[in-house]
Amino acid sequence: MKGVRVILILALGCGIAFAESRYDELKRVINRNTGFAHMTRGVNAYTLIALRSCVGEGDIPVLSHMLFDRDYVLQIAASGVLVDMGPAGREALATARASAKDARTRMLLDDALRDAQTPGRPALVDYPLTERERASIRGCASKKT
Repeated sequence: MKGVRVILILALGCGIAFAESRYDELKRVINRNTGFAHMTRGVNAYTLIALRSCVGEGDIPVLSHMLFDRDYVLQIAASGVLVDMGPAGREALATARASAKDARTRMLLDDALRDAQTPGRPALVDYPLTERERASIRGCASKKT
């Protein structure tokens, strides 16, 4: 019985460490692809495309956690990618909206949910870029499915 507890504790610890590691990896992707205009850091299409190319449905919990990060750029990037992830992404946005406490996060999530309902909204992968632009996007080492 004691061995089972030790294994359970180790498994939980490894899961938490993996989630933190994945969070950090996705955060680096966002930061490497963030745009700057008028001395302000912000999300652009490159940021969203880079992040979307790195994530799969298994990353939805990590992206959901990013929706509550203190860094507003991470919140915007995560919400933009969750919109692109179909019904599971929209469900994550709705769940986050229900638990959002501050007005800024609620408004961001409301905008994302409204954007998700836009008919004919193209997927991020279909965003028109030249080969040079696509080559300049810095993605991540692994994609979790």
